[in-house]
Amino acid sequence: MTVKTKRLKASLLFFCFAFIVCLGLNYQIFYDYAFLDTNELIYTASRNNDFHNIFIENGRPLLGWWSEYLYGHVFTKISDLKWARFFTLLICVLFSTQVFRFLLNIGLKIYESAIFSILILALPSFTVYYGWSATAQIPLLLIVNFYAGELLLRALTKRKVISLDTIIAALIVLVSLFMYQSVVMMFIVPFLITTIKTNNYNVKRWWYIIIFTLFCFIVYYMSFKIIAELNNLETANRTALNILDIPKKVIKFYLFELSILLKNSGFLIISIISLLLGLIGSIGFVYRQSIDSKSLLFTISFILALPFSYAPNILSGQDYFSLRTIATTAVIVLFYQFWFLRYLSIKYLKLKKVLLLLPIVFLFFSMYNQSNYVAGLQHKEYNVVKNVFHNVDIKNKSEIVIIIPEYGFLQKHGYLKNGFSDEFGNLSSVKEWSSPHLFAQIKWEQLDTNDNTISPFPPENVIIQTKDTLQERNDLKVINLIEYFHKAFE
Repeated sequence: MTVKTKRLKASLLFFCFAFIVCLGLNYQIFYDYAFLDTNELIYTASRNNDFHNIFIENGRPLLGWWSEYLYGHVFTKISDLKWARFFTLLICVLFSTQVFRFLLNIGLKIYESAIFSILILALPSFTVYYGWSATAQIPLLLIVNFYAGELLLRALTKRKVISLDTIIAALIVLVSLFMYQSVVMMFIVPFLITTIKTNNYNVKRWWYIIIFTLFCFIVYYMSFKIIAELNNLETANRTALNILDIPKKVIKFYLFELSILLKNSGFLIISIISLLLGLIGSIGFVYRQSIDSKSLLFTISFILALPFSYAPNILSGQDYFSLRTIATTAVIVLFYQFWFLRYLSIKYLKLKKVLLLLPIVFLFFSMYNQSNYVAGLQHKEYNVVKNVFHNVDIKNKSEIVIIIPEYGFLQKHGYLKNGFSDEFGNLSSVKEWSSPHLFAQIKWEQLDTNDNTISPFPPENVIIQTKDTLQERNDLKVINLIEYFHKAFE
């Protein structure tokens, strides 16, 4: 059996194992629920004539076509969304297998490659992908951009600045930028991992990656502006460039975003302990690199690679941190920590058991997060809201009022200890645009029809109020979701 055949066999076995484990630990993604944006997308994809314009304004025209097809033709009911999430999980495991095979090809042992690749599937970013169908495009983009990175690495090995590999890689990155900008930097991961593995510092290679990135970003930005102009659309604030804000965002990245990444899947459960362990692993990596390379510049380059991998978010006019947009940086930080633990396990054989235990611990952490903060939580909320909305009679009613909870409702009332961003531990109902579309979707599903262009109760006829903006409306039907959530979560 050739080495290539052995690696292929190992990759197939890893995929099967990772898929079974990942599916078993995230079984709650098969529950019925819609999460945040999905409430709006599943209703508007087939009913809003300006559906694509929103995506063009945000610099993601290809995502508009993807979303229209996904929610307008394939997954049209809430109960269908489980299959979108299953598809996402499958693609995540394929990405993990892609990384596994890459690590084998550059000389890591099977168990080392398997440990790191499994750890990827436990990252909080991936927990979000499994549980949220609106992020289904991200794992696909991670795969193609990692492949683009492999092509660039091959071009660098051949010492060809411009080659067919470079052109294909550039096209992949450009297309991905029109789909979802924040994940395209995955193409630098193969380069970083190989550089760490070989301990070979080459300034020209780093400049090659930087110039390639700048070229892709500039071409994308100019093309996006032209497309928006041709469609007579105003670009969204998140697409605006503010060069003067970059230093401030980089500092914020090191102080805030990076501290979350250091914790891995323990960021909600054992936050302080996870931070300390993650910090030790990352500092240990930097220290070992400085010892092994004997080059300060080489060591600094790995530190600077972190905000560079987060470049689309740092360049964005929007200053909002979410785990769904930071997968590339999360994978890099994870590899830094893994590489230091690998060094320790080689030097101290007794620590090898710790390295083997890590995937088990973090996978169970991710299962806990999925159950309590993402899929399990969203399913519980959906059951409450569905029962309430089902019993609302919309005959002879032109408008209704829905009173929604405040952001962080579950934490403020002691029903849930932690939460993060809008992804972990938050009800979808806290967003003003979520409940109207979910109400309209539920009322349409009650008709028991496959015609998803029908609108039995337009979402614009749903008036959203909070406890702070509450006004007495005796003339309208009022649904106080706050009361129902108190009863459900007590």
